[in-house]
Amino acid sequence: MKPDTGPIPGEQKNLLDPRKGAVRKYRDLFLGRVSFGYFLKYEVITMLFSAVPGALGFALRRFFFRGLFGSVGKGVVFGRNMTLRHARKINIGDNVVFDDNTVVDAKGIDNLGIRIGDNVVIGRNTIISCKGGDIQINDFANIGPNNTLISESILKIGKYVFTAGQTYMVAGGNHSFDRKDIPIWHQPSVSKGGIEIEDDVWIGASVTVLDGVKIRTGCIIGAGSVVHRRLPAYTVALGNPLAIVKKR
Repeated sequence: MKPDTGPIPGEQKNLLDPRKGAVRKYRDLFLGRVSFGYFLKYEVITMLFSAVPGALGFALRRFFFRGLFGSVGKGVVFGRNMTLRHARKINIGDNVVFDDNTVVDAKGIDNLGIRIGDNVVIGRNTIISCKGGDIQINDFANIGPNNTLISESILKIGKYVFTAGQTYMVAGGNHSFDRKDIPIWHQPSVSKGGIEIEDDVWIGASVTVLDGVKIRTGCIIGAGSVVHRRLPAYTVALGNPLAIVKKR
């Protein structure tokens, strides 16, 4: 089995292109297709204001960060040490709160990126990352601390959805492994249709939601569960393997 046989998948192809220098790779990873002026603005703003503590830091980021995004509503709070990637493809509604150390990454060539509605809270250390896909978080969602949301296709989170800590969702990104003559890493990535979570859903701590899942309105998912199939509305499910234990 040859380790260098086959195409390099997804965004990694751009990042590992030997024809690109280090600065170009950095711009592709963090910024995407932007002007040199935007590149300088991004560097100065993140360097000067990202880590400033206290109320002064909140005030400075609230003023200066606005110019980095596609759009930003009123009353948005940006915590310390945020990592912003491809911010021009991130659109944020009113009264959104980002806690400290969050990662918001809209990376992709042809994707729409990330849309966050009004009155959304993003918990500390949470990663919201596109790998060529799109992520939509609707109004009044509360994404808990240390969550990881990844999309190579489409990940939709409805209104009034709240997740506890350590929740993991991955939309797309499944590796095909039909061939044995080349590494799995070189084989095409496949999607089962992404993830859709409808309104008024409560997801417990350390839950994993896999690609192809649709969680209907009003569901409750118990802590530690692995959600690998669709769930009808107003059901309570838990476990691994997942089981519906009752209707609401």
